[in-house]
Amino acid sequence: MSETCTRCGAVTHLGETCESIFGEFMALEFTDPAYGRVHFLTVACYMVQHEGYSDELYVWVQTALRKYLEEGHTTEMIRRDAAHGPGRIKGISRPADAKSLPKVAWSMTIVDIAAQMLDAESYCKLIERWGHTTLKEMGPLVLKR
Repeated sequence: MSETCTRCGAVTHLGETCESIFGEFMALEFTDPAYGRVHFLTVACYMVQHEGYSDELYVWVQTALRKYLEEGHTTEMIRRDAAHGPGRIKGISRPADAKSLPKVAWSMTIVDIAAQMLDAESYCKLIERWGHTTLKEMGPLVLKR
């Protein structure tokens, strides 16, 4: 039996959820450095696609993804930026009473990664592709102030 994630629209099977897949990915990334090198992208893409960030963080994450994917910033550089970003003052999580975000028809989700990954190398390539896809498609979520 399949179910559709109410946040990202992914179709999951056999009792799995996006959240359970994310937990499995975090376990891989924290126990094996070959998987962990894409940790920033995994967390950012999951949170973006699952309405996990405050409005301010969507703006910051869009910039951080662009810096990482297009300008070659390292994870350490992103961490330093984060220490001075909006998350340090207002928090990163989306408040329960926040205005609903527009729905995005994501062309790649965490379920796609889980279905296609074979090993650390394929996992990292898929996560990087997911990062590019998420950056390209997240525009409607970035609220202009």
